[in-house]
Amino acid sequence: MNGPRSCSRDFPGTIEAASDAESWIASQASALGLGQEVEFAIGLCLEEVFLNAVKHGHANRATISMCAEPHAVIVVFADDGAPFDPTLATAKRISSPAQDFEIGGYGTGLMQKFSRRMSYSRFEGMNHLVLEFDARHKTGPDPLNAP
Repeated sequence: MNGPRSCSRDFPGTIEAASDAESWIASQASALGLGQEVEFAIGLCLEEVFLNAVKHGHANRATISMCAEPHAVIVVFADDGAPFDPTLATAKRISSPAQDFEIGGYGTGLMQKFSRRMSYSRFEGMNHLVLEFDARHKTGPDPLNAP
């Protein structure tokens, strides 16, 4: 990859739009030449952020921007929902079998695990969450499909 490449798209603040956002993210990750591991990490984190913004923040609209740099992918999720800084939220740890834990509160931990850096700001009535991921471009066998 020669230099930064970016893309951005607006979405309505609906549960249904989360699926559209996930498909868009996958297509952009592929177009940017990112591997499946990075695509999965970005998709998982943004699905969590998107659904929380709609369900809990009552967002009416959201914008997702992706910028691929030589060694990082910067993703910005902006929404007009209630102010919420996930960088200050306490992440729950999964310490029991899946069937025993309660749903909710794990999103922050997922974002911390899969992103390299996470920052938040609020301006012009919008939440802005910036997530930075390692850029593992398609250069050889995908580690998810390795023997």
